[in-house]
Amino acid sequence: MKAHQSIEVTHVQQKKVFDKKVKKKEFKEGDLVMMFDVRHHHKAYKKLLPKWFRPFVIKKVFVDNGSYELENVDGSPYPDRINHDKLKKVLDM
Repeated sequence: MKAHQSIEVTHVQQKKVFDKKVKKKEFKEGDLVMMFDVRHHHKAYKKLLPKWFRPFVIKKVFVDNGSYELENVDGSPYPDRINHDKLKKVLDM
């Protein structure tokens, strides 16, 4: 029983440390973003490949879990929701 309590206390402490380090990015509908390319994450030659691909437009924001529904610039929807940590805003040129 004591080990279980110790694990719970450690879990709470680790969550506090993790939450301090996480910088949540917030986007609004209509923002132009790039998505992190996870397809190359485990390849040996990933250093030479682009990390971000294709501009997308934020279609819908899900505030409760920090995910976003995207669509391509041409208006076709992207099939999956994407978490905020896999997106970055496209800077205006």
